[in-house]
Amino acid sequence: MDDNGLTFFEETELTPEGIEGLEKKIYDLRNLLELGISLSSNLQFESLVESLLYSCIGQMFVEQVALLLQKDIDLNDFYIHMTKGYDKDFENNVILKETSPLIGFLENNPYPIEYETLLELPDIADDLKLIAFLNPYIVVPLKSKNSLMGILLLGKKITGGGFSNSEKEFLHYIARFGAVAVENSRLYLMSTLDRMTRLYIHHYFEIRLLEEMKRSQRYNTPLSLLMCDIDHFKRFNDTYGHLQGDSVLKEVASLFLKDLRKMDIPCRYGGEEFAVILPQTRLDQAGIVAQRLRKIVEQHPFKGRDSALHVTVSIGVAQYDPARDTSIKELVARSDKALYKAKEMGRNKVALAK
Repeated sequence: MDDNGLTFFEETELTPEGIEGLEKKIYDLRNLLELGISLSSNLQFESLVESLLYSCIGQMFVEQVALLLQKDIDLNDFYIHMTKGYDKDFENNVILKETSPLIGFLENNPYPIEYETLLELPDIADDLKLIAFLNPYIVVPLKSKNSLMGILLLGKKITGGGFSNSEKEFLHYIARFGAVAVENSRLYLMSTLDRMTRLYIHHYFEIRLLEEMKRSQRYNTPLSLLMCDIDHFKRFNDTYGHLQGDSVLKEVASLFLKDLRKMDIPCRYGGEEFAVILPQTRLDQAGIVAQRLRKIVEQHPFKGRDSALHVTVSIGVAQYDPARDTSIKELVARSDKALYKAKEMGRNKVALAK
């Protein structure tokens, strides 16, 4: 038994009751091993997080679970990344600053602790009010290499009652597996993202487009590709400077990210050109998406040094055709050809490939 009173691995008497308890521990250990293997082999961030939350629900029999993670690669505030079991959608709400006393406490206390116990600590009372609406019963830090990667908030158990010491230790190991997996997945994600725009890099675009083409052919589902270009960007850069140009690139990318579905794959193709892979999307549907993105950019007030800037995009759209698109080059070329048609039409247009 360690200093925190956790008993998951303590010795068990070989009585009938002890043997039954030992069998339960073996069962729990097997589940932990399977969870560890599952999490360590999954680099798809959203899928990994979902597996972690469902493991907490399944193993602990809780009604609700929420995961707080850091907002971005460069921003260390914690926000609600995913929830399960709640009636409302709380995701993307930033609720804890990196400098908050609760974050400091959890960095130095890596074991699961009841919410009611935390309420007895006056220094973190204000922070606890910020997470009270999530109805947490127990708070579980996700720590990896002395860094707080996230915070699990588990609600009440369906069966009622509190968490035993062995259940807390089980949660502690789930959190350790989860923290390492989240860190590895985030590092992988960082290696695939363009630092400036937070869109996927060109190399990742090629990998994912090929994967989606194969999936489309295998399951006979539609797939479309958008090629997007910021109109007159070179002239814009020459007039306002590269810092202003970078700001526009980031803002256009942010508008795309906010509007697109989670399954869509927005990428920085190169320079001021973006590509968006649209799984399960026909050409006519992709055209609607493209028009929506075009209008969002056109109507957005981009901030300039002295006044708002007028920024527009041209977009070419193509649907994957296995008979014509034998490689990603053909599909990109058809979408790119449609993009140039949109520019020839006067820019700030959408053109569909034939």
